[in-house]
Amino acid sequence: MSTSTHDAVSNLGRFSRYADNSYFLPPAWYTDPAILEIEKSRIFYRTWQYGAHASELSSAGSYAVVELAEQSVLLVRGEDGQIRGFHNVCRHRAHRLAEGNGCKSAFVCPYHAWRYALDGTLEYARHAESVTEFDPAEFGLRAVRVEQFLGLVLFNLDPQADSFAGHVPGLEAEIRARVPQIDALTEKQAVSGFSNDTLACNWKVLVENCAECYHCASSHPAFADLIDVGSYETMLHEYHSSHRARCRETENEAYCYSPEDRAVFAFWHVWPNLTLGTFPGPPNFNVFSVIPVSATQSQSRGVRLRVPGPESPSEIQRRRYIDEVLWPEDKGICESVQRGLSSIGYSGGRYMVPTAAHGQSEAVCHQFARLNLQALGVLTPAGEG
Repeated sequence: MSTSTHDAVSNLGRFSRYADNSYFLPPAWYTDPAILEIEKSRIFYRTWQYGAHASELSSAGSYAVVELAEQSVLLVRGEDGQIRGFHNVCRHRAHRLAEGNGCKSAFVCPYHAWRYALDGTLEYARHAESVTEFDPAEFGLRAVRVEQFLGLVLFNLDPQADSFAGHVPGLEAEIRARVPQIDALTEKQAVSGFSNDTLACNWKVLVENCAECYHCASSHPAFADLIDVGSYETMLHEYHSSHRARCRETENEAYCYSPEDRAVFAFWHVWPNLTLGTFPGPPNFNVFSVIPVSATQSQSRGVRLRVPGPESPSEIQRRRYIDEVLWPEDKGICESVQRGLSSIGYSGGRYMVPTAAHGQSEAVCHQFARLNLQALGVLTPAGEG
């Protein structure tokens, strides 16, 4: 770590490991490129990230390329039906192997035509037979760890990382209890809003905003008519948080849905940057992740899942509300916060923590910051050090 980077991450301001007497981190934590560089290597390259939904990789050769903070990952379903992950780079001269998504029987590098099988094995390198002691096994694609969770294809650049299920014990059971039809939710809705957008804010600004409901009543009036903000509850686990609230009337300012549909609102935030959840109405499951583009810019990436078939009127209303009202409200908030972080009049406010479980509590934001600091090695876990 360079001296400048060390100095940047050492300034915690008045942050405390205890939420009830802590201040938010100083503005530099949301603006300094040096901090983002260490976050890439110690957070993003060591944690489970959303890649695709398994239905997008439905047949042998189906692939998707996923970008993560200057790293590129190739997800592909093999002839044996297994989904694998590889670093998206040719082992010869570092040309990228693939872009976007599609289906191939093999991956041929556009530069010198080295060909790789779907399992990453190097099948062909022109003139290799003339090269002394050339061993094709030495130049297979470098593997990336892949796991599936409720149909989601997740990847981790750290080969030594714990499994995702081990990272979030009990999460699958929680989600299945709240979204019992989740295995039938295989159709993607149109990509827009939170599932694909670029924001002029640091990635942490967006995560913190989406994790707390302290701002819900004041910033999302229609949302506050959809759910009972006063009933909002948060439960903190080691690496994730669970959120739920009672729903209000099926006819409300956000969107209307049938009384026969499930009136369930539940979300889960998984450290560091993954959000999963369901809105009231016809069966749905939403996946949302935040990827840094620069110290002051981030990208939202995710998928919205539904039961295959024509959209019902209430699904259309819900989608339009999320894309045209709720998401723009959150985007505007986050971009305003990012501009405000440059003000000499701001140094870091207090976390508002009536109790950890209180619906208006920012304890979940404090947990997020604490886990980030622990990953960066500038704060030890409670009871250590």
